[in-house]
Amino acid sequence: MRVVLTLSLLTLALLFSAPAQAQIEKLFASYDCRFYEELDLDDESADTISSFVAAEPVLVTAPELIITIDTINGWKNWSTIENYTFGKDRGGMPMITELNALHPYFRDKIIALIKDCREQGIELAVVESYRTHAKQNEYKTMGKKYTRSGAGKSKHQYGLAVDLVPMVDSMAVWDDVALWKKVGLAGERQGLRWGGRWKRPYDPGHFEWTGGITTAELAQGKLPAFANKDEHYPCIEEDIKLLRKYWKEWEVNQSSLARR
Repeated sequence: MRVVLTLSLLTLALLFSAPAQAQIEKLFASYDCRFYEELDLDDESADTISSFVAAEPVLVTAPELIITIDTINGWKNWSTIENYTFGKDRGGMPMITELNALHPYFRDKIIALIKDCREQGIELAVVESYRTHAKQNEYKTMGKKYTRSGAGKSKHQYGLAVDLVPMVDSMAVWDDVALWKKVGLAGERQGLRWGGRWKRPYDPGHFEWTGGITTAELAQGKLPAFANKDEHYPCIEEDIKLLRKYWKEWEVNQSSLARR
């Protein structure tokens, strides 16, 4: 089966190299996915991504850009970190730090936040992006200082939340209130909800966006609405279907770790 995907699941490597920053607008330029074959992700009989077989490598092209997307094992290439990477106990399971694991609209808001902070001389590191139910449950067992939300009740489980931390001299800085305020205000300028406004728990590294819908609605499969969807994200439904398949793979992977 020939599978062609949208550009919304791009690698973010270009974001972090100075010569390539000028190409960011080209990377996220709008296009019409109707020129390509649609990804058939409606077959719910398939339990895993590995059930999809591409007849040949698939290339998505744009001006001066050729990108190969692995629709079978792409989830395995998501970036992760281990416990204490940023100086805090985050449990035994690895944290997924891949921004491409997020809802595409929210992902681009986080990219904009990272760029905004960089222009202010603040470097941000991704501590955790998408979070499995298994990982959420691990935090729950670690006590209220980690989370009050059980599995399925965090925006992380729907690709709509991310944890960040400022880096100074290659060290994570968790306790600089003034620095956090600059980061938080930058996030709020992007229309994001900032955990630094919360009291229980105070969570300044947390940013989320839901488009006004509740976690219960997200659990039922409802997607948040946003402006200019057809112009900038013409294949958002296909993107989310693929993400859900990837999330399912990660759920299976981390659930097996939890049982050990």
